[in-house]
Amino acid sequence: MPDQLLNYPQRLKIDRDVNDKYFEPIVNEKSSPFYKKGKKGIYIISAALGYKNQARKKTQKGLDLYNVKELNERELWLLFSLAISEKNNTDILLDGLNTMRIAEEYANGGAKILFEKIFNKQFTFSMDNELIKILDKEFNKAKIK
Repeated sequence: MPDQLLNYPQRLKIDRDVNDKYFEPIVNEKSSPFYKKGKKGIYIISAALGYKNQARKKTQKGLDLYNVKELNERELWLLFSLAISEKNNTDILLDGLNTMRIAEEYANGGAKILFEKIFNKQFTFSMDNELIKILDKEFNKAKIK
């Protein structure tokens, strides 16, 4: 789908410090439910948590994390829904750089929340499903307008 949208970045980015402090332990600690599972799911859940908690953090030093073309349609629309909800308008999708920047900032902000939930034993996969429901609901609200 990103091939069809103009002005979309090829890579998902995350702040280098966020990656080092939160993403790396989440994917490398044996006690984490994301142990050795890659960072794509962590990015998406972090973005959802960031949105839910209104935690946005600008990227200071960007780190390419994942090829956007490797996201499936549902993952893309979950990230798109953040920007649609933030701007309260679907026109944001015409600006791919800003659309993905919004998702990136929420992922930066939500990474600490996810880290704390995992390592304080507050994370469950039912919470993951709940976040997806929240994002689906926000997207559907924005789509109606």
